[in-house]
Amino acid sequence: MKTNLFSVFFFISSFMSFVEGHAEPKTVLFIGNSYTAGSAHFIKEVFKRESTGYKLVFLNPGGKDLKHHLASQQTRRLIESRKWEHIVFQGQSQKSGLGGKHTKEFHDAVVGLCKLARKQGSCPCLYMTWGRRNGDKQNPDVYPDFLTMQKKISSQYSQAARANDADVVSVGHAFADLHATDKSIFASLYNNDGSHPAPPGGYLAACVFFGKITDKSPVDITWNANLNPVVAATLRKTAVKVLGGDAF
Repeated sequence: MKTNLFSVFFFISSFMSFVEGHAEPKTVLFIGNSYTAGSAHFIKEVFKRESTGYKLVFLNPGGKDLKHHLASQQTRRLIESRKWEHIVFQGQSQKSGLGGKHTKEFHDAVVGLCKLARKQGSCPCLYMTWGRRNGDKQNPDVYPDFLTMQKKISSQYSQAARANDADVVSVGHAFADLHATDKSIFASLYNNDGSHPAPPGGYLAACVFFGKITDKSPVDITWNANLNPVVAATLRKTAVKVLGGDAF
């Protein structure tokens, strides 16, 4: 009898170890446009290299806003395809802070998308983007420079997060911190268009997402993304700062 009990116990223990070793990965869905696409490689690599156990899925058609995604059957089907741990929403880079109908459409879309996320039992997150390096030439009266644009974008993302009880991943705040503390690294965050992220900008976004989603310190990320080690370390420290260093 003792032998049989021992055998049963051994079988159960072995089975539980097998299940734990083959647990389903936590999943994160990113929905956005070319800004998300520009940082996706770096986000994927950081999460993979740091063995986070997360599976990341991206849907980021160029130029699309959250109003498009709310109406898109492709987006809805993907959201409804499973229970995601987090669903990240990134709005078009100019519209949130432009005011009038553009800002209203941003907020209305966030409301609708957050409802869809919660229906799946998922945590909605807002990917706060950044102001353009020299302001927005298409809207110079509204966005004459980086800082003005960043403050308006940040304000709307923060309001939307509070109104919808959503998390906000403050990548834009990290850009703003470097604008204040290191103009050379700040300038390097952008591609030649002064809008989309260059590798340092994509890596900075990845560091902020890593800390926000995993609750682990970005300082501990070992991959430098082939950047200058001093620059990479500064980007990681900036991510920690905007996430609140005491959290790690």
